[in-house]
Amino acid sequence: MKKLLIVCTVLMPLALHAQVPVIKKAPMAVTSELPSSVDNTLNKYFPPLIDQKGGSCAQASAIGYMYTYEMNRLLDRDASASAANRFSYQYTYNFVNEGHDNGSFGWDGLGLATANGVITEEDWPASGATSFKWATGYEKYLTAIHYRAKSFEMIPLEKWDDLAAIKQFLFNRGVEGSAGGVVVFSTYAGDWGMDKSYAGPSETGYKCIQTKLGTDGGHALTIAGYDDLVEFTTPSGEVTRGAFIVVNTWGAYAHDNGRFYLPYWFFFNYTKETKMSDYVTSVEPYYQEPKIVFKVGVECDSRDDLSFQLGVSDNPSDKVPRHKMQVRIADHQGGDHPMQGAWWPNDIEFGFDFSSVAHLVDEIENPNYFLIVARYARGNKEASVARLTGFSVYDYRESMTNPKVFEYDGGGDLEKGLNYYSIYTVPPVKTSYSPVEWISAQTSQPVSAPLVVRTASGKYAKVRFSEYDRSAGTIRIKYVYNPEGRRNLK
Repeated sequence: MKKLLIVCTVLMPLALHAQVPVIKKAPMAVTSELPSSVDNTLNKYFPPLIDQKGGSCAQASAIGYMYTYEMNRLLDRDASASAANRFSYQYTYNFVNEGHDNGSFGWDGLGLATANGVITEEDWPASGATSFKWATGYEKYLTAIHYRAKSFEMIPLEKWDDLAAIKQFLFNRGVEGSAGGVVVFSTYAGDWGMDKSYAGPSETGYKCIQTKLGTDGGHALTIAGYDDLVEFTTPSGEVTRGAFIVVNTWGAYAHDNGRFYLPYWFFFNYTKETKMSDYVTSVEPYYQEPKIVFKVGVECDSRDDLSFQLGVSDNPSDKVPRHKMQVRIADHQGGDHPMQGAWWPNDIEFGFDFSSVAHLVDEIENPNYFLIVARYARGNKEASVARLTGFSVYDYRESMTNPKVFEYDGGGDLEKGLNYYSIYTVPPVKTSYSPVEWISAQTSQPVSAPLVVRTASGKYAKVRFSEYDRSAGTIRIKYVYNPEGRRNLK
């Protein structure tokens, strides 16, 4: 028996999302007559079986199975047809495990999906060993940003009356004619009991049934269907009917091709020692075309020292953004390792989604974009190398294939504290008023260009010099002063 002494339960979400998803805990209405069995593992949306790496069961279940299934259901795609149709549970696991095989919570990965999407297996294939590596490459993150979680929801499973709502979700998600959904839950698996020769009644035909709850080794699992005909004899000798079809993350050799029956009875008859979830968790995915994305490159040998904020201002002279958002990946996390992970390079290239505040940018004629990199000593090791290697803003609002690209000219060491970098999308007019450079070499006449002057109190004036008469020693000066410093400064 494979035994996992890790915590993979789905309890409370970490703050890993730019916008907090709607998390509900209410039973779903039963809207139709339910069939006696449903097996969504036979649906094309369900991915191939996973043999999890290390303590990643929560991510393997929530992302590898559920998120992949629900996104393919939304887009009507075959999960087995391409690695581009499956989502990497190792991508989310390596962000939330602090650089060690610590286990995780299912909501950790779903929070990442809400904040910045999930990288596909095509861009981030499952490795043979847990390496705690972070993905690098703007295009990988850009693809991930398309695939998002809108919300995740708790559906209670505390009493027998709750069963109908869970079964309704598995059948058609409460929408007539829709494909059913899948959900995840947690339990103990260290010393559970399994009968691999079940020969009782069923419609779905699996030969493995759980006969005893575990008392240690927290584990996350996926419910992909149910069978009301399955029979289970309780410790008191009572025969009960009905079981969920559960998919494990231990590969095809576990149970019956990775699947087993979990009698309904266990959800309502566990003890303090055999604790199980009193709810299951579902996810609501969506697909988006991103509007504005930041490409950020950094080099650092202790990644948990860094976090990032994105911002925008409507004034080219602002030193701080008027609107900003916290990036919820690479947010003082990942442990005392180089940016790509233990035994990997110090440098990395991210793609951070700014689309959630694009409506604010729509109101700004010439936005001034900001990247704020926070560097603070965390963990047991303080970074000895920390520098910005690149910063660009990609504006896809008019075209996904031909975005406007604005690049920051520079980089350099990241100081301790907050480091501000800005890109003004309209390059400033460079003028000179020296006797040599302000006269055009082609016409021998003065170059007439505006000069914006900032006053000590923070106000602005625009000045233009013209009609220069060298012999008379005169020049005409036009100026506009505005106490708010924003009008007539174009």
